[in-house]
Amino acid sequence: MFLYNLTLQPASSVSTAIIGNFSGTKTQELVLARHQHLELWNIDTTTGKLSLKHRQPAFSHIRSLSSFRLTGSSKDHIVLGSDAGSAALIEYSEQTGFVQAQYHEFGRTGVRRMVPGQYVAADPRGRAFMVAATERAKIIYVVTRDSEAKVALGSPLEANRAEAVCFDVVGVDVGYENPVFAALECVGMGPKQVVYYELDLGLNHVVRSWSSDVHESASRLVALPGGGDGPSGVLVCGEGFVEYRGPAVESSLRVELPRRAGDEGRGALVVASAVHRMKGAFFILLQSESGDLFKATVDYEAATATATRLGIAYFDTIAPASCLCILRAGFLFAGSAGDGGSSLRLFQFENLGVDAEAGEFEPQPLRSLALVDEAESLCPMVRSQVLNLTDEDAPQIYALCGRGAQSALRIVRHGLEAAELAVSELPGTPQAVWAIARSGSGDGGQLIVVSFRDATLVLGVADEVTEVTDSGLLTTEPTLALHQCAAGGTVQATPRALRRTYADARAAEWLPPRGLRITAAALNSRQAIVTYGGERAAVFLLDAQDELRETAEPLVAGSEIVCVALPQVAHGRRQAPFAAVGCADQTVRVFALKEGGPEPVAVQAVADHPESVVLVYTPLGLMLFVGLRNGLLVRAAVDEITGELSDPRTRFLGARPVRLRECSLGAGGAGVVALSSQPWLCHAYQGRLRTVPLSYDALDDACAFQSPQGPGLVAISAGSLRILAVDRLDAEFNHAAIPLQHTPRDFALNPQSRHFAVIETDNMGSGSWASVLRVLNPFDGETTCLVELDADEAAVSMALVSFATTDGLFLAVGCATGMTLRPRSSRSACLRLFRWSDDGTQLVLEHLTPLDDIPQALLPFNGQLLVALGRTLRLYDMGKRQVLKKAQTLVAPCLITALHAHPTQKQRVFVCDAQESVQLAVFSSSARQFHVVVDDSLPRYTTSVHVLDDGATVVGGDKFGNLFVLRCPETVSSALDADPEGGQLIYEKPRMGASANRWVSVAEFHVGDIVTSVTTCALSPGGRQVILYSTLLGSLAAAIPFVSKSDIGFFQSLELLMRKHYPVVSGRDHLKYRSSFQPVRSAIDGDLCELYHTLSDEARESISDALDRTQQDIFKKLEDMRTMFTF
Repeated sequence: MFLYNLTLQPASSVSTAIIGNFSGTKTQELVLARHQHLELWNIDTTTGKLSLKHRQPAFSHIRSLSSFRLTGSSKDHIVLGSDAGSAALIEYSEQTGFVQAQYHEFGRTGVRRMVPGQYVAADPRGRAFMVAATERAKIIYVVTRDSEAKVALGSPLEANRAEAVCFDVVGVDVGYENPVFAALECVGMGPKQVVYYELDLGLNHVVRSWSSDVHESASRLVALPGGGDGPSGVLVCGEGFVEYRGPAVESSLRVELPRRAGDEGRGALVVASAVHRMKGAFFILLQSESGDLFKATVDYEAATATATRLGIAYFDTIAPASCLCILRAGFLFAGSAGDGGSSLRLFQFENLGVDAEAGEFEPQPLRSLALVDEAESLCPMVRSQVLNLTDEDAPQIYALCGRGAQSALRIVRHGLEAAELAVSELPGTPQAVWAIARSGSGDGGQLIVVSFRDATLVLGVADEVTEVTDSGLLTTEPTLALHQCAAGGTVQATPRALRRTYADARAAEWLPPRGLRITAAALNSRQAIVTYGGERAAVFLLDAQDELRETAEPLVAGSEIVCVALPQVAHGRRQAPFAAVGCADQTVRVFALKEGGPEPVAVQAVADHPESVVLVYTPLGLMLFVGLRNGLLVRAAVDEITGELSDPRTRFLGARPVRLRECSLGAGGAGVVALSSQPWLCHAYQGRLRTVPLSYDALDDACAFQSPQGPGLVAISAGSLRILAVDRLDAEFNHAAIPLQHTPRDFALNPQSRHFAVIETDNMGSGSWASVLRVLNPFDGETTCLVELDADEAAVSMALVSFATTDGLFLAVGCATGMTLRPRSSRSACLRLFRWSDDGTQLVLEHLTPLDDIPQALLPFNGQLLVALGRTLRLYDMGKRQVLKKAQTLVAPCLITALHAHPTQKQRVFVCDAQESVQLAVFSSSARQFHVVVDDSLPRYTTSVHVLDDGATVVGGDKFGNLFVLRCPETVSSALDADPEGGQLIYEKPRMGASANRWVSVAEFHVGDIVTSVTTCALSPGGRQVILYSTLLGSLAAAIPFVSKSDIGFFQSLELLMRKHYPVVSGRDHLKYRSSFQPVRSAIDGDLCELYHTLSDEARESISDALDRTQQDIFKKLEDMRTMFTF
């Protein structure tokens, strides 16, 4: 088995964020660190919407970020702290994304206590930055420019301190004096201190210039403006207090954090902060671990820059954040590390605070802030299942996410979220729809034109929707095409005539030859093509007098024309150079529109009759899209000089014929809406054309529409007119959330009623737990049954089970009372057995069985129930008052965490151990014991395992972020097939205290995040099975098995060349990263291969020459791996 690993959705959690002008423009932008990815986000200050501009993998664990601007520069750089053992200064380029400006290696890779990277801090005046480790090591770099005006790093200057443990580092604003960095640290058993490290630029030397003892609970530093804009110095945030420290103040200024009314516990800790400079002032926001925001004020004497007073007041309450950023435009950005709600939130300031300083406060709904945009999060993702409960073309991902009251069962679908703004029923059955600006309207009103079988309806859209009777359009005939004319007015094609309506309400018509009717038409602002049956089409062009004139020569296709297309007229041109026609002989022909008449320049054979055809200018050039009657979408690039077709691509969209319409949805430029059994959107995204479904009902027709909420679509479906908004073109997945009460632990599906049973458990303190068992309907979110467990009882495991001796379907739930995790123990444990009601919506407690250990895992096994108790497997059968013990065997070396059944052989069970990987055990019915016949030679801290259909291969993940594939030796498989109960295998002599047989390692790959669920499924209609896995931080990825050796050889070579030509922004070696714990084996990193399009032309050409392939061939291979097997 050889795997191609591909990330479908990166991690949702935001570890840190910075704000700056990274593109070199005056617009402020956000750079976010999402575990292994760097993202650049834009903020529309008019609408308050967040939009993703660029995303790039760093192939390392990003630990810290800081913005850095050299004196006199117009753009900000990024100081990146990671596990690469190096300092990286990064800049953003519109052409290549994030690139290294400078890089210096100083230590070993990995998250280590004494290797810098945990903290980074930059001098506010852009002269130096510090990279610090958790213990001892600190390195300062001076940043200058070389003779070619490029950024250069000076030699590293060490500021190490033996036995020092660092808690935070910031750059102190001291104006243009020597750069100073403040560190919160503790040396040995001494007191915690704020220490100033001063960089002497003249001597190129670092000294500790000042220090001050602080409280032992101090955990965060906040640097204040200086250099004439403020008092300089730092705020020290501790448990329930904030104090000002600086060399200019002999005694600290201290203030207590306001408490929530009735809160008698320990003081709150500050977990996030933001400082915003304004003209002549500055604004400080602090956030506590409970989400409360506080506004801090520092009064100071401007003449001496000495702080005189520190005050703090309650500001507002939002969800706890990992980072805060304040924008000049009056917005507050909050990024979350993962609470199950939203990972990104954007607020607008309504005021600068309404509360006076007080010791207590009552949390209030938002008063000083207003939420304007947010992005949903899957972090933390506890468990997931891939099912198709709604019988759609693609399956849905049902994920348990969040913690505490923010928990939810999220239904994840692949597709852009389409928000329904308005729905209006129409008379009759509509067939097509257009949206155009109303001629002569200065109020921005629009016309929606709906075509029926024998008529046309014109609606005016302004403050309200009304029927328009004076539009000049012909309403007694159906409309085939409609477009606004460059000279004013509109051009309308109907079966009877081509009608030109002028701005002054005049109208002119062109009629086809007698006895013929127009069957298809294509229009743009200066041209028109109409076909009136057969292989001929009339071509029209807007002349110098703004009259639509028919050209002397018609377009002759050589076959019956079914559909026709014209691209929009490019800026600065009088006409579009090409037209395309779909013909009945299953071809699409491209014609050059020349003065002497249309000339054929290219022909493309297709697999079925064309349903529709579109020519559109995308950011990647002129593209031809063809929709076929068999549900295929064909795409090809059109040479803008010769009209030749190249690089054809095909994709299956659905069972219905594909209807295409050109549209534009904002920053993505022009695109295409493809309508089949579900709507799709084809648009440019990060330098590639992407085809993504819309998560909405099937549409009959759609076109672009500009609503007050932004760009969207106006569509017709099932006899109704619908206006849709598509806000987030960067989000390939959309979520529907069903809220839960506590942190979800596991869930199971009743296959008859399609209801989920969910166990939810929260730790309320040492040995104190709160748990519920819930049955919910995933279609409407209704909870049909809720069982609250006893006080301090924790639900640990669950399984659906059917007993051979009893009719009905049961739900077994393993529980523990007074459970402690370290050391692992409980006051008591039990097994609760519930019977499902006949309709599968209710649970009735059948009986309760006491246990002598915590039931970590449950599994139905041969009509009985298998329970994992510590290191022991115990088999139970149904009894009248409790389940009855039938067999017991000690099998695991440490702790059993999960059990998995063999897909065909009922005597075998796969046992997952907390530290010692996976074991294969067989049950001997004669001896009533389990025997381990295969185990692993490597310790693996397994978190999730899935058994493949062959029954001999397991795919799993461990707590260190590794994905592995293990296979049973062929000799063992053959022996078990001959004797399902083990035969001679159970008598083989153990090796080194373990089983006589070992798993064969098939594949190893470092994912970088804890894998929480693994399964196999087909993600696309008619697609092959892939391995889909989810991780704790909310990412979704697929491991695609190769089926041909030629593909393996091609992608191995491509990956090797990409490692050579692609510079990883963090500086970490890609091969070492993917081999962090075990050498990578039989796995190719698809994320690295897909970065081929970001390389320079020279690098791409070098790789294509080495592979003996064209660049288009490589692009097609990469796209096929994603679209044919995943999303």
